[in-house]
Amino acid sequence: MFKNKSKPVIEDSSLPNPRNESEAYSNNQSLDEITLPKGGFIDHESKQITLEESEVRYRRLFETAKDGILILDGDTGWITDANPFLQDLLGYSKDELIGKALWEIGPVKNIPASQEAMRQLQDNEYIRYEDIPLETKAGERRQVEFVSNVYLVNGWRVIQCNIRDITARKRAESLAQAANEELLALVDELQWRDREMQLLNHMNDLLQSCVTLAEAYQVVTLTAEEIFSGHNGCLAILNAKDQLFVVEARWGTEAIMEPTFSLDDCWGLRRGQLHEVVDPQAGLLCRHFTHAPEAGYLCLPLTVLGETLGVLCLIDNAARKGKHQLSLQHLAVSVGETIKLSLSNLKLRDELRQQAIHDPLTGLFNRRFLDQTLPRELNLAQRRNSPLSVVMLDLDGFKQFNDSFGHGPGDSLLREFGRVLREHLRKSDISCRYGGDEFVLVLSDSSIADTQERLEQIRIFIRGLPIQFGEQVLGMITLSAGIAQTPEHGTTAGELLRAADEAMYAAKQAGRDRIVIYQKDTTINLPQVTETNTPRLVDVAGE
Repeated sequence: MFKNKSKPVIEDSSLPNPRNESEAYSNNQSLDEITLPKGGFIDHESKQITLEESEVRYRRLFETAKDGILILDGDTGWITDANPFLQDLLGYSKDELIGKALWEIGPVKNIPASQEAMRQLQDNEYIRYEDIPLETKAGERRQVEFVSNVYLVNGWRVIQCNIRDITARKRAESLAQAANEELLALVDELQWRDREMQLLNHMNDLLQSCVTLAEAYQVVTLTAEEIFSGHNGCLAILNAKDQLFVVEARWGTEAIMEPTFSLDDCWGLRRGQLHEVVDPQAGLLCRHFTHAPEAGYLCLPLTVLGETLGVLCLIDNAARKGKHQLSLQHLAVSVGETIKLSLSNLKLRDELRQQAIHDPLTGLFNRRFLDQTLPRELNLAQRRNSPLSVVMLDLDGFKQFNDSFGHGPGDSLLREFGRVLREHLRKSDISCRYGGDEFVLVLSDSSIADTQERLEQIRIFIRGLPIQFGEQVLGMITLSAGIAQTPEHGTTAGELLRAADEAMYAAKQAGRDRIVIYQKDTTINLPQVTETNTPRLVDVAGE
């Protein structure tokens, strides 16, 4: 089996020895007297045949094995034999392998099967490597499993190295690992998407529960902080009065947006679509930043039915770019859709509410709002033990004015009177159009003296205000007013309105263009009042 090593001859004492035969002849022994070994020559030949058959079988296994087999000299480490499979695997001929040390051939240089490994093998008599990269003569990479054993053959140490090609298995394992990593990434992405959807649903649920825009801005600030964790951002809303965008909600650790800016400062608003800048050094930057962002950003206009409500701005975080970066834009779009629909619904709801409680002609509150608000204001005044005045106003001669000049000038007069009331009253005061040319004022925390003084200013201002319709001056207008206060003149809304109305009626009976305070404990004489059930009133501003 090993061509460069001689085999030791196995001696069998049962076989005849020529030297013994000579001695037998020399001792004058006859052939008949020579005793044959037990079993005779037939047994020896049978053993020889069995040994040869065993070698043939081994040679066949050696040459037909589907694993590479190297036979090494146990003492020198030289290769003494290599089977055809290994030759085909590595691309080396048998002559290129025989007589060389294992670590001298190209495929196994600088790999664990080195001289040190050979010394370990000679000491331990067994070495196994699960995965060794080999290189064929043609330069191809092969992954092999390497197992070495040391055993004795006729007293000689022999090393047998079994080399199994596991390249296909490793490739399959690599593909399986890549598929597993892809699945894990997909699961991770799905978990992130699920979390994002939960946060979006939570934001939407909170926004749907808001009744004012201020509450909605607070919800956006809190929920966006969690949805866009690690990112700076803001929500700017268009102010209809000055057409400027005002930052109403912001999140993150840094505020780099101007508190107010115009439409021209934002490329997203100019174009009416998402504007994204990946590299600030090479992109069109908006002018609404206090300083240029270090990383990318995106501006998403919030538009509903062609009407721009605001813009959502999200500042990227360079330190957080990674596997979830691609979904950031889609997440921003989803959040923007949720916000703009909720804000649009709140705005529409607020418009409907304003229409329901405001008089469309004068812009003042209507009678429905008065019926809802006056009882609440009365309860509040009672708890605070503070005064509350109710005033009934009426424009003198409005019916004649309307009949003389028409409904257009009449409507213009009512609008002008509404403007005067808004300008001369406090923001906490409530002014309502009660019906026709009658108006009701609710002045909380206002004494009769303060209320009288404020109404006197309005009466004098109205009397000196020329009423115009277009370029035509239509004349002057005056008003009559009645004042009632809680708790002196009543403790319920109905009682106070009734008292104020009776006081106003007395002012008209007294000659109009005056203010009358309701009195029920004293009697006064009014020249134009002839009814016996005339309420007891005090004329404080008649002329």
